[in-house]
Amino acid sequence: MKMQLFFMAGIIAVSLGVSSCSDNDDEIIDNPYLTEHDKSFMLQATYGNWSEVDMGKLADSVSTDSSVRMFGRKMQADHSDAQNNLNSIAGSWNIDLPDTPDSAHIALRQQLQQKNGKSFDTAYISGQIKDHAKTIALFEDAAANSSQVALKNYAAKYLPAIKMHKAMADTMALRLMRP
Repeated sequence: MKMQLFFMAGIIAVSLGVSSCSDNDDEIIDNPYLTEHDKSFMLQATYGNWSEVDMGKLADSVSTDSSVRMFGRKMQADHSDAQNNLNSIAGSWNIDLPDTPDSAHIALRQQLQQKNGKSFDTAYISGQIKDHAKTIALFEDAAANSSQVALKNYAAKYLPAIKMHKAMADTMALRLMRP
């Protein structure tokens, strides 16, 4: 009998605890466990940031166009800042993010290294337009769907800069296409 009462008291306590943790549509519950979506976002953002830093350095050293070199320096600065911020967020969860671009971006860099002059500038800016379009979609998705408040805020914070980068690249592409 005592065992049954103890068991029932345990069930009641657990059910009260569960009901007090119910989801509220007006609140975002920031749980300590990352979803696969959040992990994927962090990795993709990290690889993208390191690629922009790496490609920006290449543009700054190879390009003969002063605006492309300046854009490369801006990519280095802005994406280094974004990655430092993401590393800080990841560190709060004891996660070490990669510190280099992924193999796909490394392969793109190797292709770019084979170019020079206007050919380099056009290929670099074209790649920037494509990469920033993908990054905009990635950050919009994270800002709307991340399960972590810190990641939602991170994505929302950097999204305007990413959109500005794409607009800058679009403008440069038009200028580079002129004879």
